[in-house]
Formats: sequence, structure tokens, C-alpha cells
Amino acid sequence: MVDRRAYWIWMQHGLGAGSTKPLRILRSYENIEQFYHSGEESWRLEGIFTTKEIARLSSYSLEQAQAQLDFAEKLGQQVLTLDDPCFPSRLYQIPNPPCVLYIKGRLPDLGGERLAIAMVGTRHASGSGIATAASLSYDLAKAGVVIVSGGALGIDTAAHKGAIRAEGETICVLGCGIDFNYLMSNAALRESVARHGALVSEYPPNSPASATTFPVRNRIIAGLCQGTVVVEAAGKSGSLITADFALNQGRDVFAVPGDVSRVVSRGVNTLIQTGAKAVWRARDILEEYGLSAKIMQEPMRMDEIRREPAEVRPLPDDASPEASLVYGCLTQEEQPLSALSEHAGLDVRRVLAALTELELLGVVRSYSGKRYSL
Repeated sequence: MVDRRAYWIWMQHGLGAGSTKPLRILRSYENIEQFYHSGEESWRLEGIFTTKEIARLSSYSLEQAQAQLDFAEKLGQQVLTLDDPCFPSRLYQIPNPPCVLYIKGRLPDLGGERLAIAMVGTRHASGSGIATAASLSYDLAKAGVVIVSGGALGIDTAAHKGAIRAEGETICVLGCGIDFNYLMSNAALRESVARHGALVSEYPPNSPASATTFPVRNRIIAGLCQGTVVVEAAGKSGSLITADFALNQGRDVFAVPGDVSRVVSRGVNTLIQTGAKAVWRARDILEEYGLSAKIMQEPMRMDEIRREPAEVRPLPDDASPEASLVYGCLTQEEQPLSALSEHAGLDVRRVLAALTELELLGVVRSYSGKRYSL
């Protein structure tokens, strides 16, 4: 017998991530099975599906969808669908909720007035940006707030770590299948997130990350939360896409003001210019929701997340192009040589040459095991 959830996996495959059509179908039909059995001719008469979408719906079988469901559960992933009572209710309030969510860990209860805040920002964060994101997340998590982010280097990593250090709950929304080994340097962090909350993705197992999956994913990060905080973002940044989703979903947007002379401050300062609320402390955010009394006074020690807010030296103008490229991949988080090679798109030999140049310039730190940071 076919599991009801297989019908939603079938639809997700046919319509793709980010479609507004599943919600319309859910409101127009008694259930997903009725839509499936209405058949191809009926789908054409609906007048809302493209030829490509109808072809994909017709060519992907329920048996394939059921196999996908079975495989996900074999991997230990929970599978929630749009009509499931446990599906996060806030996602019904956005125009394009996912048909399916694959979950590893335990999804925090986001019902009622439980506050969830998205914390996002640049992968190439400064020491002060890392410290700010970690401190805000720590204090918010201590106050019972769920911290949501995307698991990337930089601000995302600091946000997750701050919540975990506070023994709070955090959600990492991925732009690939949960089992896909994206960003190996953060594999341990993802496991820790799964123990303190959940890894979440709308993409099935084995789905790779791509340039298109992350922007679409960002609507879920914003959609799970009442507000989104941006900590350091350049003028063009994925975190600004998340902020746009939040605004379009009628959610709050906060931004941490930055030094006007720095590239990573341009995006956040523009957000503030256009109406985002400037915040410096967790209290600033909690006050917006009437929760300021919950703030804890126990400060977070920054060394507990392996982060010393040391000054980052800027890259001299005469650095070689490859040194500049590798410098752009470095953060204050230690990274192995293999990860830098992957991020820079250069072979290990060329990355080592660039790192040697950066060490001579005094702008990179090296550690045992061929690990490097700013």
C-alpha cells in the first residue's frame, strides 16, 4: 500500500522547490490523493501547470516516490508533509511552503507564541561579527528562543554554536539533502545541531547543493521565524535574500549596524536605512515581543565556541590574485586545507602556495594538521 506521504513527494518532484501551486491544490481538493487520481487531462484543465510540470508529474511514479520515502526513513530521517498535523504551522502562512520536509533530530515545537529567530549573515565574517552572532544567539537561546540558520561558515556557524552553548534549541535549514556531505568542515556542527534541535531540508536524500537551491531554501529559514536578524552582509548576499523573504512574508527584520567603511557592513546598513530595526543586544529583539524579562545575565565566554575576537588584518593591495581568492575563503573559524581547496576551486598545491604568501604577509594563522584561519 502506498503511504500518503508518497503523494506529496511525487508532487514535490513534479513542481519543484518554491512553487506556490501545492498550497492552491491543498485548498482546492479534498486531499492529495484526489488530485493525483484526477489525472493528466484534469491537470491541464486546471490551467495553472506548465507543460514541463505536467510532464514531470506524469513521468514520476508513486512507486518511485514511495522508494524515496522508504530510503529517507532507512537513513533515520522523519518525513513531514504539507497535510501533516505536525507540519510547522508558520509555513502555512507563506505563499510557497514546501510539500515535504526531511528532518534529522527533533524539530522544536514552534506552535503558539514560541519565538523563533533566524540569524544569518556573511560566510566571510569578521571577528566582531562572529562574536556578535554567537552572543546574540546565546542570550536568545537562554531566553527560550529557537535559533534558525543555514549551517554555512561564518555567521551561520556562530549562531548555531551560540544556541548550542546555551543548551538551547536550534534548527539548520539546508540547501541540499540532509545526508549530502556539503561543507565537510561543518559535519561535526551539523551532528551537534541534530542533537540540540533539527537538521531540516525540503530536498530528498542524495540531493546535491547548487547555486539555485540555497536562495530557494532561504524562504523556509525566514518562514519558520517571527523575525530575521542579519549580522554582517555585503551589498549582494544570500542573507539579504532571506531578509527579503521575511519582509514579503510579513515578518520582522533586524540588522546589526556595522562600520560604514567595511564591505560586510553595506548590506546591513542598507537594511537599516530602508526600515529594518537596528539591534545590538538580545534584549533589543526580545523587547519587540514582550519577552525582555527573560534575558539571562550569564555571559557567554567566547573561547567556549573556539573563537577569539582578535583583530583581522586586511589583505594588502599587492597580494596575488590566488592569494586574494584564498583569503576570501578564510574565516576566523579554523578550516582544513582540503576545505579551502574546495571553497577556492583550486588544487591543494596552489592553495598551499597562496597560504604561504598570506603567512608571509601576516594575515593568516596556521595550526597543526594543516588548518588555517584569519
